[in-house]
Amino acid sequence: MMEQWLKEMRDEHTRQTIAQHRAAISQFVKFRSGNMSIRSVDRRAAGEFVSNFLMVSGSGQKTINRKISSLSSMWRWLIKRGFVEINPWIGQGSFSARAKRNTERKRAYRSDELCALFKSSPENIVGERYGRIISDLQRLALLTGCRLGELCDIHANDVLTSQKAFQIPSGKTENARRVMPVHQLGWPIIERRLSSTSDGWLFSGLTPAGPDAKRSWIVAKRFATFRQTALGPDKAVDFHSFRRTFATYLERASTQTHAVNTSTIAELMGHVKPTLALAVYSSGLVPAQLRSAIDALDLVLETEVIAVLAGERTRS
Repeated sequence: MMEQWLKEMRDEHTRQTIAQHRAAISQFVKFRSGNMSIRSVDRRAAGEFVSNFLMVSGSGQKTINRKISSLSSMWRWLIKRGFVEINPWIGQGSFSARAKRNTERKRAYRSDELCALFKSSPENIVGERYGRIISDLQRLALLTGCRLGELCDIHANDVLTSQKAFQIPSGKTENARRVMPVHQLGWPIIERRLSSTSDGWLFSGLTPAGPDAKRSWIVAKRFATFRQTALGPDKAVDFHSFRRTFATYLERASTQTHAVNTSTIAELMGHVKPTLALAVYSSGLVPAQLRSAIDALDLVLETEVIAVLAGERTRS
């Protein structure tokens, strides 16, 4: 039944997600060793797997909930196809309030952390090839708020030189498609990489890897090594924290200029706009309005961050 379900889901999920579904269901089958009818899986059987296997496995709450979600997804399909009547996995992912409080929440970077990252030399930590890429990626991530995958997938043809911007033709969601103006401190990186591309990609030389052959796969792992060396083992920050920092800067800028508001923030970040009228009926902002919002970062970027972005990196 698992393989039949995954075959139907193949076009709706990434290979990585399919692999995660298969792993979770295989763990449940192994836990319930022996022949077993899917109709015999009731709430007690599901609960025993959660309590006696998942919650004692040492996995974090996020991983446990993901596995329960995989099983619940399959059972929703089984119900739809008429094989079972109920989904025994609904509600099995609930955890205590204490567990939720103890879960470390991801956050934006502080200015001192940004300076430490930008002053460090990734080349000395992860090697020259990916070190140079990480050095540029982290700066563009801060100044554009783009996801790592979006930045790694920028093609030279996506760059709009006359607008000092680039387009993101597709992404994590439908709203991810957008035109992204580049701040003046980040545009020299775009120009340099455009002039030196060897394969048509803005970030040349990335080797696709992982279940879905993502160009960002290896970069993410190399950045984690670099970040932990530069900042220590703080799990509250990661590459996505540049995006959180960008959103924080925009919110702060919105208190100082009308060029930034919830609508411009949503459009720049590739999110759904805050009202039905804007999300469904509006054609969006013009490039000049988006540019004004990006320029407003100058109002809130810390002096020390501007200095390190504008200057040469200090080699460590």
